[in-house]
Amino acid sequence: MKQAAATVAIVLAGVAILALLHWTTPGYAVLTGPIEIAGRQEAPAETAEFSLKVDKLILSELLVFQRYGKKVERGTGGIWAVITADASATHRTLLLAGVALRGASGRIYMQSPRVDGLSQLLSGKELQPGLQQRGLFVFELPADELPGAELVVSREAFPRLTSQLAMSLNEGSAIRRTVLEIGRDPL
Repeated sequence: MKQAAATVAIVLAGVAILALLHWTTPGYAVLTGPIEIAGRQEAPAETAEFSLKVDKLILSELLVFQRYGKKVERGTGGIWAVITADASATHRTLLLAGVALRGASGRIYMQSPRVDGLSQLLSGKELQPGLQQRGLFVFELPADELPGAELVVSREAFPRLTSQLAMSLNEGSAIRRTVLEIGRDPL
């Protein structure tokens, strides 16, 4: 009888330990996720593959720009966040495929497809080692997502076990405009 009780106790302790290990072990996505490097606006940050310096955050309700020779106006129910930045590759030519804005709630906002064709966009441009490339990142998001927002940039669209920059943005120093005319207004 004592031996059966001891066996049951050992089995229950083993089950409890396995359950504890199961609940506390991070998932596969966390284990193989990006290696995040923190940075802040107006200070250069660098990964093993590229460097980035966020210059300005410009907030606007209406964007005006030239696309394929035609004037385009884009309004929004939220706010446009236009980020000016300088980027360069470190060792080899590359593209920045993973560009997003992480809002205050933790939600991820990808670059707006409503500004595709804008020649000043930094994403999609080849970065060369040692040569600074200046450009824009453009996001459309609710205004309440701006406090504490971060620009998240990586070489791959869905990075796994590679570097990813998380640049904190300073909403207090943001330039606010009702209408932002890209290509005409100084950025």
